[in-house]
Amino acid sequence: MRGKWRYHLSLFTVCWIWGLAFVAVKVALDEASFVTVNLARFCMAALALLPILLVYRKHRPRLSNADRARVLVAGICAVYGYHLAVNYGTTLLPAGTAGLLANTTPIYAAVLAYIFLKEKMGVLRVGGILFALVGVALITVYGAGESVSAGRLQGIAFVLLAAFSWAVYTVVLRPLTRAHGVIFVTSYSIIVGALLQLPLLFWGGCVGELRDLSGAGWAWLVFLGLGSTVAGYFLYSNGIEGLGATVAAYYTYLIAPIALFWGWAILDESINSAILLGTAMIIIGLLAVSRKAGGGRGPEPEG
Repeated sequence: MRGKWRYHLSLFTVCWIWGLAFVAVKVALDEASFVTVNLARFCMAALALLPILLVYRKHRPRLSNADRARVLVAGICAVYGYHLAVNYGTTLLPAGTAGLLANTTPIYAAVLAYIFLKEKMGVLRVGGILFALVGVALITVYGAGESVSAGRLQGIAFVLLAAFSWAVYTVVLRPLTRAHGVIFVTSYSIIVGALLQLPLLFWGGCVGELRDLSGAGWAWLVFLGLGSTVAGYFLYSNGIEGLGATVAAYYTYLIAPIALFWGWAILDESINSAILLGTAMIIIGLLAVSRKAGGGRGPEPEG
């Protein structure tokens, strides 16, 4: 721990930032559509990252055509598969619940790594996956404190789809992050993702929604674009550099309970015993999955 405190602080801080991101999305969605929120967020992040890449252009890794294809697929998975799906799911769910379910990514990442990367799938990992899925089912059925509505099921389905998409993103980029580092590869995927969203400017009402945003709405969008997406990834990368990807991955399991806390503290969202029990089961299951993994993963999901 001695001499490493700043790396632990970076990881602890980013967990609070990424947990708050789900609340930021929920609040921003009161003023703009899920498409507009996502577009503004990634455009701000890309504009902030471009000067950094230009300054450090001599250190940028050279990517092969196959590497560029991976970055393109990752950008699609991140922007459309994860963030748009999370944003839409959050319109139908409490921010805390969305944050919890979105962080089930390691379940899918373990299965995809087993299928495509030939990583081992032992009894501990299988048990952890099943245990976490029971936690998801518990939150789905009893987390609302009332009968399960079609809207809630739809929201949960989209957030779980987002978690799966981020698992694809992680598996696709894993060889590149190991070869070239997290910062540059992640920056490429964010910029590509922003470019892929530009056609959405012509999606109904997008420009008008941005024009009519309140000061508070813009503040939350700036937090999402510059705080959560840009600063968050740099803090996470700093933690990986100092402590390794495995330790950094364990830290991210704090995001789910932190998202629940922010939802309760800022939005007055209710937290019942089913949500608490389901959260505990998911975290225990994810820890079991990661413990058997024996290695670090790529960037973790954020809001």
